[in-house]
Amino acid sequence: MSAVKVIGEFEGAAVGAAPYVRLVVPASDFALDWRRYNLVANYIAEYSAYRFEPKDAAENLISSVFYELIEYMAGCSRREAKLDVRLYASDRLLRFDLASSFAREEAAQLEAFLREMLRQDLDELYRGLLTAELDSAAGRRELGLTMVAHDYHAGISAAIDEDSGGVTLRALVRREEINA
Repeated sequence: MSAVKVIGEFEGAAVGAAPYVRLVVPASDFALDWRRYNLVANYIAEYSAYRFEPKDAAENLISSVFYELIEYMAGCSRREAKLDVRLYASDRLLRFDLASSFAREEAAQLEAFLREMLRQDLDELYRGLLTAELDSAAGRRELGLTMVAHDYHAGISAAIDEDSGGVTLRALVRREEINA
């Protein structure tokens, strides 16, 4: 029996049973060329933005959120892992789900950072990361998650299966953020 840890408000995001967009790619593909983060984020955003008004604002929001989540997940995933990228939408919410497989250390770092993000004042954390010397990839990825939470008022949460290393990272964004 797997022990799944939930960090943040992971449940309670009813946005429909089926994802609006789903893309599954090898996580190692992102290591070949960092521009693939942007290619995938922009592809999903362009494909799905026509459902929203204003379209350009929706495309920008979706692309920005996915870029940061993909960068985090791809950077932490096991080399042989697949990255499962999903977008769900309802009248009220956009739900961004990314699932992959992490080494135990990477999963523990994500858990620790999300717990810190939930404990601290988000403005203070964001300002601190913006002014910090972020020499490590992990620090830059944490800045990206914090930016999504801060700039788009996103709820960031995760479910981590300690036994398998399975990680699902979720961002919930109110649909009204498209017009903000």
